[in-house]
Amino acid sequence: MAAGAATRRNVGRVSPTWWVLLGSLAVQVASKDSDDLVRGPVQPSPIRVPVLRRAYDGAPEHGRRLVGEISGNLETLGYYAANVCIGSPGSMHQLIIDTGSSMTAVPCATCTTCGRHKNPKYNPVRSLTSKRLGCKNPPFHMRCSRCENTQCGYAVSYTEGSQIRGAVFTDHVHFGDGLTAFTERMVVGCQTHETGLFKGQVADGIMGISATRSGGLASPTPIDRLVELRRIQNTFSFCLADHTGQLVLGGTVRPERAAEVQWLPMRDQKFYSLALNDIQLDGQSFRVDRRKYAATIIDTGTTFLYLPPDAYRRLKEYFTTRCPWGACVSRKYRTRYNDEFCYSMRQSEWVQFATLSLHFDGSHQPLHLSPAEYTYEIKAKGALPAAMTVRCLAAFDNKHNGVVLGAAVLRNREVILDRANGRVGFVRTDCARVQPSTSILANNTFLSDRCGQGRGRKLDVSNASALVPGKLVYQLAGGGTGDAVGSAAAALAAHNASRRALRPQPDRARWQ
Repeated sequence: MAAGAATRRNVGRVSPTWWVLLGSLAVQVASKDSDDLVRGPVQPSPIRVPVLRRAYDGAPEHGRRLVGEISGNLETLGYYAANVCIGSPGSMHQLIIDTGSSMTAVPCATCTTCGRHKNPKYNPVRSLTSKRLGCKNPPFHMRCSRCENTQCGYAVSYTEGSQIRGAVFTDHVHFGDGLTAFTERMVVGCQTHETGLFKGQVADGIMGISATRSGGLASPTPIDRLVELRRIQNTFSFCLADHTGQLVLGGTVRPERAAEVQWLPMRDQKFYSLALNDIQLDGQSFRVDRRKYAATIIDTGTTFLYLPPDAYRRLKEYFTTRCPWGACVSRKYRTRYNDEFCYSMRQSEWVQFATLSLHFDGSHQPLHLSPAEYTYEIKAKGALPAAMTVRCLAAFDNKHNGVVLGAAVLRNREVILDRANGRVGFVRTDCARVQPSTSILANNTFLSDRCGQGRGRKLDVSNASALVPGKLVYQLAGGGTGDAVGSAAAALAAHNASRRALRPQPDRARWQ
């Protein structure tokens, strides 16, 4: 995953136990008596992904608010995030959307080493629906390899150097809006320690929606859970614009728009990966052995495009020698990174760069990247001539075989991850205008950022007087009106117990 326009660091090995590397995530499951994460040289892996995050000041929020909307950018944040409502009463958290990992985690109210983020920390004590995940017989076919005081824990190290660890809970996550609103129980990491760019980022945490469960915990993603519960079809889509976007869960392609979709088969359904066989600039092949492209991974949590050394060298050579205005060096804009290539230029100039085309197995139609999609704009320090901006190459050297399609080159398309049929679809569209109602996927749902507003399933507190501290028993009532926030408040008043006493204890028989 990624977050800032980013700090590039060497991949580190986490010890003392073992690694699982999935897309841009390296997960370490610590032993029972070892909490420290130690960095060192990485072990060989079929897929190794350096992650790009840069620590910039957060960009101002844009004013437009739509249901299910995600927001972010490349120039100051380097990530895209969604507002997610967790718990009852619900609390809002902004989570980076990451197709390269499976963990959903937010800072815990008890965390003293966590940074200052967009929203208040998650407090499971204040949620009537939170449940501690015990170490024995965890639900959802999970494994608990890290245990503290009988509670399941987790420790994750991301490849750019950030680390998080904490305790595992389950709680209700809110979906939909109005009459379509509902909640379902999801796995939530409540982190008590965070370092690196996780500590400095604006977003509160991360929501992993990878193709498979990663790491020793093997926690199901929100999409996994919704599919298991038959809430959605096994598909979702995301659509990224320069500063906003949309995440759509479930649904089927609208028949009247089916011809718009460019489908590519997944190379390996353990990842959102494709079989890239050639890259061309303005119709001219890079002439790189296709084996060097290895797995080509779709990873929204990585900011930029990563290419194997030979392919990157050819793209860099073009971008640094074939500028539309003549001598590239005359417009060079220096940043603090030696491998970042930027120029001051007018739109009429940068649109003249050649189209970058990615050719995949399973399709005669390449994926065309315009100059707007393989470059990105940064804010210039100081004044520039009229109508000029600074744009940089949004590609970097992967240092080894393999390709990562990060957020930069996924912009301006609705990308459909059809997990049921093992394929990925691309639809050229204006992502700044896409809403769930206009997505190419009909009959969908989305993450709710309304925290209990509107109608939907509610907590049944008709037997609230029977509640006892330390063992909160509740059931979901289907089809009722009202919301979880109001019902939770009623329950709190009904038994007048302390907030800590209200926290439910692990009881697998009552998993919803």
